[in-house]
Amino acid sequence: MNASRPLWIAALLLVGAAGAFWGAGFVPVALLCLAAVAAVLALSGAVRRILGALLIVVGIAAAFSGHWLAIAGGVLVAASGVLQVALGGRMPKIGMGGQKTRSHDPETDLWRALERGDDPTDDEKAGERSSNE
Repeated sequence: MNASRPLWIAALLLVGAAGAFWGAGFVPVALLCLAAVAAVLALSGAVRRILGALLIVVGIAAAFSGHWLAIAGGVLVAASGVLQVALGGRMPKIGMGGQKTRSHDPETDLWRALERGDDPTDDEKAGERSSNE
């Protein structure tokens, strides 16, 4: 199973729960679910597991309200929390998947020199650069 799949499942469960709570008239809980989506995507490791435990508590508490949409939302929130507690340590932090070590690229170095305001075609600086490498 792809490591990011449970992350997106947890986020979609929270979005569905937000819709259910919004429909039930529990707007503050719906907004909490939407904020939890951002937190699930931004956090990692133990902090994500703590968030999952808090979401389980919120889901169980919301399910006791009696409205059928709130019960459905509570089940979705609790399911997202269980997923985060169980697999939170293996889920990637968003934005961390594509980071790789940079290789030395002379063309990129020239562009960076221009951004710094240096003249990469200046022979004195080019000689200094080649002697430093």
